[in-house]
Amino acid sequence: MDILSSLFYPRTCPFCGRYISRQDIATEHIDWICTDCLRRLPRTEQDETADNGTEMALLSDASSLSVGRKAMHLVRAWAYLYFEKEHPIQHVIHRMKYADEPEIGYHLAQQAVLACKDENFFDEIDVIIPMPLHPKRLRERGYNQSEYIARGISDITGIPVDTTHVTRTRNTPKQALQDGDERKRNVADAFAVNHPEQMYHKHILLVDDLITTGETMKACLHSMRSFRGAKFSVFALCKAR
Repeated sequence: MDILSSLFYPRTCPFCGRYISRQDIATEHIDWICTDCLRRLPRTEQDETADNGTEMALLSDASSLSVGRKAMHLVRAWAYLYFEKEHPIQHVIHRMKYADEPEIGYHLAQQAVLACKDENFFDEIDVIIPMPLHPKRLRERGYNQSEYIARGISDITGIPVDTTHVTRTRNTPKQALQDGDERKRNVADAFAVNHPEQMYHKHILLVDDLITTGETMKACLHSMRSFRGAKFSVFALCKAR
């Protein structure tokens, strides 16, 4: 953001709402959030820890973590931020998903890559697949926020994004409205794959905006079991506490 553009198109921090001055710009990639709010992001620090809360949620049905990893072909998983009610992150994620501000996801994803302490997390990943929306919901919303997150990661890492091989075939009720086992039943068989042979032996990064119990992510991973020889990593922008 140069001086001229900042005069005519001033940016405000999505967390605190104040204008971002040139002094607030940390790098060329971080000109969308003020430095104070950047420091106060509710980071999970899961990028430094194996068997973290996100991985535990995805492997919760297994008899052990090692058994679950093998069955799911899961390499690693990580959520960047905690989703906390009554914290500004709640309002920001709501704006990203429902208020036509998907660029928030793009910028937060870029910041996640830049802040990642695991230097190997994105190594050897062949393709990024964003969690798909059902076509009806996509038409209603006008965008898939998970695709914006995926493209934020892609623009930093150079890993290509694919939106064609996994689709959502059932327009399920929102998971936030479901409880316990209802979440699992709600997303069972909600996804389908196309041309699985094109994904054989790939290392796929599946990306979502928010993981709560992990049931949606698990259902999507289950749908990709026909990707023979493939292995999977998971990135979520937020993880509910």
